[in-house]
Amino acid sequence: MTDVETLRSLAEDAAAYIPEHPGCRRIVHDRYLAEIGPDPAHDMNVVSRLRLGESVEETVRDVRRLYLDAGRDTCTWEVSTASTPDGLGERLLAVGMTPDDPPRMLALACTSEPASPTAGVMVEQVHTDEQFDEVRRVLEDEDEDDGWSPSDEWLHGPPSVTRYLARIDGEAVATADITWLDHPDAIFLGGARTVPHARRRGAYRALVHARWQAARDAGRSVIVTQSEPMSQPILAQLGFEPVGKIDVYVDRFAP
Repeated sequence: MTDVETLRSLAEDAAAYIPEHPGCRRIVHDRYLAEIGPDPAHDMNVVSRLRLGESVEETVRDVRRLYLDAGRDTCTWEVSTASTPDGLGERLLAVGMTPDDPPRMLALACTSEPASPTAGVMVEQVHTDEQFDEVRRVLEDEDEDDGWSPSDEWLHGPPSVTRYLARIDGEAVATADITWLDHPDAIFLGGARTVPHARRRGAYRALVHARWQAARDAGRSVIVTQSEPMSQPILAQLGFEPVGKIDVYVDRFAP
């Protein structure tokens, strides 16, 4: 059984356990971990594992310069329960950052079977170009404001990411993924979205179970994720427990 502090670290600072890949540049500093993603959107460029001590303003200047040099003018800062110093969120606001929408995520962990297969929902691993196109259509979904069009690089992902599709009556209605962490016991759940007309029909639940099954088949017993408010109630019902929290701030800056 993984101890509570390790569960918190895996869930709050998951980026530190994600294998580096060519599409993403990673800067590991003793005060932070910065990911420069394949897309300029702020949520693709994330600063986490913050251990700033009293070097807050200096570190913000250094990180902004780092992202500007990479052609980025925005990024996201994740302040977890393990971040230092105390009151870090207020100091980030004071240097011009703003809360993200939503402003907080829960760091969740599950160490037992979280769901059962769902009748009428079929889940498959994504391998073919046709399946990747279906993933894109689920994510874009022009009927919803939160739809987005991923780049080809993000869509196909690095070897550490496995994508899944859920179907109802043959239609691809939901997608989600696993990131295989650099930890022998754990995986990270992410990338979940269900098209509006298929919500509340069990697709999300089925995708959780399929990914748990894949983890178990690989000899991994811990599932962690970072959850926004929309998915927190169902994850709680499935047995995920909070092990930490993450306050999210967006930094926008100019040369």
